[in-house]
Order: sequence, then C-alpha cells, then structure tokens
Amino acid sequence: MEMVKIVDEENNKYTFKRYKGYPFIIETVGNVRDQLAKIANRHIKQDDVLVCVFPKSGTHWLYNTVMMLRSGSLKYSGSPTMMEFQDFNEIEKMQSPRTFGSHLRFRFLPEQMKIGRGKVVTVTRNPKDIVTSVYHMLQNLGDIGYQGTFEGFLNIFLSEECFMGNGSWFSWIKDMEEWEQSNFLSLSFHDFKQNTFANVVKLAKFLEVDHDEDFLRSVSESIQFNKLKESHKITTPPSDRWKDISEDGRLPIYRKGEVGDWKEMFTVAQSENFNKIFKKKVEEMGLKIKASCE
Repeated sequence: MEMVKIVDEENNKYTFKRYKGYPFIIETVGNVRDQLAKIANRHIKQDDVLVCVFPKSGTHWLYNTVMMLRSGSLKYSGSPTMMEFQDFNEIEKMQSPRTFGSHLRFRFLPEQMKIGRGKVVTVTRNPKDIVTSVYHMLQNLGDIGYQGTFEGFLNIFLSEECFMGNGSWFSWIKDMEEWEQSNFLSLSFHDFKQNTFANVVKLAKFLEVDHDEDFLRSVSESIQFNKLKESHKITTPPSDRWKDISEDGRLPIYRKGEVGDWKEMFTVAQSENFNKIFKKKVEEMGLKIKASCE
C-alpha cells in the first residue's frame, strides 16, 4: 500500500491509499491489504444481509428500510457497521440475523457471497446527484482525502483515482452489473423516491420477510427522508470512530436526499462535459444501467 498525495494546478489537494492499483479512502482500516483479506475470507451466514452502495447513493435509507423489515420494528437503526472502516470483530459480535454495510466495489466483497451465500442489496443514483452530495459531505468533514473546489473534485470523481468507489462510478457500476448471483437485488434511488411502497414490497419479498400491508405502509412512511434525518439527529450518539473528522462525532449523513439537486451546483459547461463522458463510458464499458444523468 502507498499513501498518494496529489496537488493539481489549481491547488486542489487529494489524498488516498492505493493498493494494487486501486484507490481507497484514507479511513480504510490499516494497510488496506489485511482488511481486504479479512473481508474476502469472512464467514458469511445464510441469513446475513450486506447493504453495498456507492457513497451518497442512499446507503442509510436502504439500510434502515432493511432493518425495519427484518426486525418488524419501525425503530431507527442509525448507521450500518461498514466492513472496510471498522474493526473486523464488530460484525463477528453481531447477533443473527446480521445486517452490515460497505461502499467497496463488488470485486472486494466476501468470497462466500460471490457464490450465493447471504444476500446483497444496493441502490443506484444519478451520478451527478452523487458527486454533488459527496462534495458537500467532504466540505463538512475534516480532511479525509480532498480539499479544494467542486470543479477539481468533479475531475477526480470521473477518473479511476476516485477513492469513493475504488475507481470511477462507472467502474463500480460495471462490477455490480457483473454480479450474477440470485442473492442480489438492485433498486433505483429515483424509483424508490417516486414509488416507495412498491419498492418496500419488492425488498420485503427479496428478504423473505412476511409482513401485512399495514406494516409495509408504515415502513414506507417511516423511511421518508425528513423523518430519517430527524431520527439521526436525535438518536445517534457521538462516536469515537469519527470524532477526529466530524464536529461532534456524528457523520453528516443526511443533507437533502433530493432528485436533481445537482442542478444547483453544476455549471452548464460542467453538465455538458459530464454528459459527454457519461455517454462515452456507458458505451465503452457496455453498461446496462438505466440511471440518467439528467
């Protein structure tokens, strides 16, 4: 592993860990290699569920929906234990059925999940909204890898040196689309917003949990963005894990949760350039994703 520090011509500063050619956020535990080995070799129980989502695409939204469906309770569950950022034993201590999370590319997930053990769920989002949300989050944290302008971060986000997804969003999606196991479900952020109840029903069926319509509608109400944001503010305790990079030991998880918020951030030129790269990458990589960047 090497620690990479880049300063571009506009004095934007970018720092990440590089291992075997892949970029990793500096908060990834240790030398990356050992943590990845532990993750790859992790024993997966048949009733384990992994919420694996590209950063700022709806991780906490999906995680809390899964938790409500699996527990039969409308209680807010906070943040998932993330495999790459927290001590390996945190997941080992969990009582079954276990639900945990990751932002890693699918190629780095547990080997047992790659052969169908446990379940994996994700949610995909317009990459323009993602980069907008990621940039705002980085502005509200200590130095976890980027200090600079939105233009500078946009250039990095579109490159294979984007530490948020161990490469570009396009490569992350490519890995996801190559996951051919029946233990996988992908939802759309935009559709989840528009048709929340239908997606809750779809998720419940995939998780093989049996609830009546009234409970599923209650879940749909309980996971509305403003309710989750308020619950996070009220119930999430400060964490020693994040005290050095956040103001009060709480990560700024929720901002707006809107579709199309990128329009408040992108210039016309930035949007047009993004569209060109999006079209080119989707065609070159043969991506099937229907996510729009408009």
